[in-house]
Amino acid sequence: MKHTKKHRIWDTIIVGAGAAGMAAAIACKNQGQKVLLIDKQSQMGRKILVTGNGKCNLTNFSQKEEYYRSDCPGRAQKVLSVFGQREAMELFQSLGIYTKDKNGYVYPYSEQAASVREAFEAGVLSGTGVTFVPEAEVRTVSEKEGLFYIGVHLLSEENVQHKKEKYYVCKSLLITTGGLAGPKFGCDGSGYTFAKQFGHRIIRPLPALTALKSSAPFLKKVSGVRNQAAITLEINGNAVRHEIGELQWTDYGISGVAIFQLSRFAITALEENKKVSLSFDFMPELSSEEKGNLFLSLAQNNKKKSMLSFLKGLFPAKLCPIILREAKVEEGQTTGRMKKQDWENLVKAVAHFSLRINGYASYEKAQVTRGGVCLDELTDTLESVLQPGLFFAGEVADVDGTCGGYNLQWAFSSGTVAGRAIVKRNQELFKDDRHTMEENDGISERNRRR
Repeated sequence: MKHTKKHRIWDTIIVGAGAAGMAAAIACKNQGQKVLLIDKQSQMGRKILVTGNGKCNLTNFSQKEEYYRSDCPGRAQKVLSVFGQREAMELFQSLGIYTKDKNGYVYPYSEQAASVREAFEAGVLSGTGVTFVPEAEVRTVSEKEGLFYIGVHLLSEENVQHKKEKYYVCKSLLITTGGLAGPKFGCDGSGYTFAKQFGHRIIRPLPALTALKSSAPFLKKVSGVRNQAAITLEINGNAVRHEIGELQWTDYGISGVAIFQLSRFAITALEENKKVSLSFDFMPELSSEEKGNLFLSLAQNNKKKSMLSFLKGLFPAKLCPIILREAKVEEGQTTGRMKKQDWENLVKAVAHFSLRINGYASYEKAQVTRGGVCLDELTDTLESVLQPGLFFAGEVADVDGTCGGYNLQWAFSSGTVAGRAIVKRNQELFKDDRHTMEENDGISERNRRR
């Protein structure tokens, strides 16, 4: 295989230094590969800092196929079966990350996402296997005679002024640039552009794990309220998904973990111009009959209490007028003057409170992207079936997990599986190759550890 004499030929170039990119770099480095890791940010793994509300939910002991969503879920499961939750825990231990179990949710013992980011960064940079190029944007990717050529625009102020660009060459290329969620961390969908360049199909990207919007006029009055509920997602009048958890009411709609879990399906339906609504049960632990009996029992000794005051003993104060309006019950009406139909209407309002959904929060607020590089066009080790030596891992691929550590688990799993496959490929195809490097084409030790 003919090599250029102008540039060093790296074993692997990884574009994107997030969770998947760092896991892949560690897997390659541990097998003696020379890796170039490139990222737009000045620091590796910055998106990790906001995971789990800053506490970094690393993974989860409960692993089910339904927690990983994809148009090709079987392929995602093959990756996870090779490097799953148990293997991820071993990786954390090897990096010095001691963990704690919170009802199956795995967190670093420090409960500080920064400690996880730092541990992974240290694992990447220990020894001499990985060179990190920060503040660098990949502009061009091409393949010629079995090698990949990467054109990089350096983003530091000095380099921008001089329009400085560099070119790198590698045997295998891994794209871990993420999706579109989290643009402030450099997630701009560039990985999709590279994938399309090599003929790959992209499952339409949409925000996931994000808030939903509504134009209901009462929302400004309940903004900031939090309460527990069972939520049913209804599409064209049919119940399709259920969740239980805390709601967070906002002036533009509804948020909270339970809403995030439903958002993928709600957003997909909205984009298909379907009617989307949520139905809330504010007392899910009781049946409708039990709710009615509870209300009547509480009212027996409070016959002169207004219904607004009565409900404030059960629900957040700002929510009570909204429930009464839904039930068509006057706020000042006393419990003693309530009729049977009034109580039935109140039970219905509490058990089936409906909210029409007409939009969703943007990628700036979304935790993850739904869609990406179609897994049907990748092998079980995430190598392109259209371009040998090209790999994809992490959020850029069409896999999005539910809340609970599943998106980080996918990042660690896919990055490691791809990294190991890259090592095997390079060792088999390039066993007799020698690296060449132009005299001044290396990167300084100072830059390598930035």
